[in-house]
Amino acid sequence: MRNDDDAIMDAALHPPTAAKSEPVGISQAPIEDGSRELAGVVSAIVAHRSLPSIMQRIADAFVAQYPGLGIALVLGPMFQLEAKAGLDDHRAGKQMTGAPAAVFGPAPDPMLSCPAFQEILASGVKLCVALPLISSSGETRGAIAVFDRRHGRMDDAARETLQSLSDLAFLAIEHRELHEEVLHRSQFDRLTGLPNRLLLEDRLRQAMAIATRQGTLLGVCCINLDRFKQINESLGLEAGDAFFKLVSERLYGSIREMDTLARHVGDEFILALRDLTETSDAVRICDRLLSDLSAPFLLDGRTLTITASIGISIFPDHGDTPDQLLSNADLALQAAKRDGRGQSRVYSPSLGQQTRRASEMLEALGHSVGQAQLRIAYQPIYTMDREIMGFEALLRWKHPKWGLISPLEFIPLAEKSGLIVSIGDWVIDEVCRQAMEWNAAGVLPAKIFVNVSGVQLAHADFAWKIAKALERSGLAPQRLELEITESWIISDLSGAACRLQQLRDLGVGIAIDDFGTGYSTFNYLQELPLDMLKIDRSFIHRLDGSGANLSTVRAIIGLAQQLGLKTVAEGVETEQNLSQLRAIGCDLMQGFFLASPLEPKGACSLFMQQHSLPGVTAPLAEVSPACLAR
Repeated sequence: MRNDDDAIMDAALHPPTAAKSEPVGISQAPIEDGSRELAGVVSAIVAHRSLPSIMQRIADAFVAQYPGLGIALVLGPMFQLEAKAGLDDHRAGKQMTGAPAAVFGPAPDPMLSCPAFQEILASGVKLCVALPLISSSGETRGAIAVFDRRHGRMDDAARETLQSLSDLAFLAIEHRELHEEVLHRSQFDRLTGLPNRLLLEDRLRQAMAIATRQGTLLGVCCINLDRFKQINESLGLEAGDAFFKLVSERLYGSIREMDTLARHVGDEFILALRDLTETSDAVRICDRLLSDLSAPFLLDGRTLTITASIGISIFPDHGDTPDQLLSNADLALQAAKRDGRGQSRVYSPSLGQQTRRASEMLEALGHSVGQAQLRIAYQPIYTMDREIMGFEALLRWKHPKWGLISPLEFIPLAEKSGLIVSIGDWVIDEVCRQAMEWNAAGVLPAKIFVNVSGVQLAHADFAWKIAKALERSGLAPQRLELEITESWIISDLSGAACRLQQLRDLGVGIAIDDFGTGYSTFNYLQELPLDMLKIDRSFIHRLDGSGANLSTVRAIIGLAQQLGLKTVAEGVETEQNLSQLRAIGCDLMQGFFLASPLEPKGACSLFMQQHSLPGVTAPLAEVSPACLAR
């Protein structure tokens, strides 16, 4: 059964005019005498005044028109007191007409049970009305409560005024939240939540000032995810973003609390390392980050791996402004990527010259296909009885000014710039054309092996391009063997399996190149449509007849045999290598000991001579091993 106290509280909490506050407009209240105060509130909102000062203006505006009443505003999920007016230093000399708050007991609405309102009610004033501040989404952002302190009258006009002021209060809250959101977006990356470059530069300036005062060093590290673009393309944008966020979270979890990790651009992060004693401190921290990052990631049932390259600059040794430190860290990063990726490199002045050469080389590489500067050499692949069963196509670039350029120098540039896609298309077409030209001369090697970059494989139309190249040339798909790097397969196992199956469906062969480098488990082999494993030359070079490397190669060959795969030993350099590989069951081999890479005519001549085929009498056009070394 409801009593009078319940009725009083219900009327206070749910007054007839205290409907849900809507931020779309401001009630037109009859506040002729208070129009100046209202205008002052609006001006404060537009001028981005602090929220407490705006709330105080609202409270003062109400009390100025209704001096017999007091008002208080509470904000936030905990209903903290933000402003009040007409209630300071006032305690009722006697109980006001009506029941005081003490008689109410626990308030039925949480906003009245907050400490701020309870303290006001405990002073003996009477609650007239409480108006919640409700957002358009239905969330309660705070409340306004009016109290009778001197027999003030809360009439309809006062209620209309209160409604107008509550609309202004909510407008101020949303205006402030919008301003804070815009400010946050201008300083933080939306995907990762990390500081962006704008905020990073400010923090770098602060860190530089601290390092100067303390006599310490500041490390600026540019972290780039190796080949992330191709991973992103193979996963799709949504999954790629999710993977990038996982990487950023792991990096953030690996740094010290005093350091700053920021997202720079694209797939790059910047790490500011404070309180360093020497440069080696930064190198040690970065090496630990690379190690932490190398562990596999699990994303929607996929096992993904990635590596990173890091460039390091040190304040004050390598620059005294954020721009200089970032620029020099980027130069060191480019050097780390040129040196093979997956490592860190500290800036040195000589890196500027290397970067200029790389830029010139990249520009020239863009014109290399059209100017007929690229060529393909063919290195024979032999059976263990020294019979040629195929050739590996090796890309070469002979520049008119610089001469023959090592693939180790220009292939990474082509991959990073994306030029490898158009260059790779040319290679596939040229190899297929050359194979058919050999067919016409009676040269029929079983296989032509072609190296394929992960950048090419990341494109959804790669299998279609292979099909079109075979169609144009007329080459049987079984004659083409594509060599894929193990690192690309491991980076996205399920995506790799799908892409390789598309190639297998065409009838082409698939081999894993440089097999055995960097991974401790080979369970993934069972999930892929493969034909061959090409054992990395580093294992072959260290064969000694009884050591661990011989055992490793024997284990790889045994694994391949269990899976029904052929094995190819790369880098065979001695007769002893050949004998050891034959003894442990290797299927095929290649290396300078057997034959150097050859021009097409030389490869044709060698094959025909070995098979006693007539028609070619020209000498072997052998190319210098030093120039063509991979």
